[in-house]
Amino acid sequence: MPARAPKARGEMRPTRPSATARITYQRSLEQLIDEMHRSTLYWIRATYRSRESEIALDASPARALANELRRRATQWRKMFAEKAPNLAESFVEKIDRHATNAVKQSVVAATGVSVSVKDTLVTNTVMQATVQENVSLIKSIQSEYASDVEGLVMRSVIAGRDLQTLTDELQQRYAITRRRAKLIANDQNNKATAQMARARQLSLGCTKARWMHTGGGKNPRQSHVHANGKVFELAKGLYIDGKWTFPGEEINCGCVAAPIIPGVDDEDE
Repeated sequence: MPARAPKARGEMRPTRPSATARITYQRSLEQLIDEMHRSTLYWIRATYRSRESEIALDASPARALANELRRRATQWRKMFAEKAPNLAESFVEKIDRHATNAVKQSVVAATGVSVSVKDTLVTNTVMQATVQENVSLIKSIQSEYASDVEGLVMRSVIAGRDLQTLTDELQQRYAITRRRAKLIANDQNNKATAQMARARQLSLGCTKARWMHTGGGKNPRQSHVHANGKVFELAKGLYIDGKWTFPGEEINCGCVAAPIIPGVDDEDE
């Protein structure tokens, strides 16, 4: 982990992601995935068994399985579309409460003064955009799963594989889907927390922050390691890898920002 840069005068504590919000979101996604997989596997196995003797002998098993897959995909596409908005809104609301409280507490710790944090156009825009991003991600879980499952089933029919072999392959795909849900929950928790905290900090008049690399990943981005301790504009970000970016914005980035109270910072970067 890189050495901690000297703390600037008026530097507040960074807002770190909430493990509770991440775990709750991940479990909600996994529950939906589990239900989809159980239903899909049940109907595939039932259809496969009824046609197993015909597999690879004529086209009818493929048609029967394709029709069943379309019905399941339609069923779960609707289910994910119905569930996604509430899941996303609940998650983002938890993140906002966590970020808002953390920002308020960091102000008190740095100044001894309690502040009220009001909603602004910026904070509302960030919340709405984050909700929509998560709705899209939740829906994509179903669409990717359905597409991959269809490919596995059709290839199994063509190769004349038995049901157990197909079931094993479907279980492997299910595990991949659950891992993606974990990645989404972790990445969005980092990103949404950073975005909401930054919006709240800007609303309080903060204009600068110090980049802090947490050193938690096995293979950290060297550019983020080198960014540790650098002061950047909260409204602009830090220029890294050819673009302006913020701590926690890149996928699996666990970096955080320590905002600096205006008027007492000693950096001119």
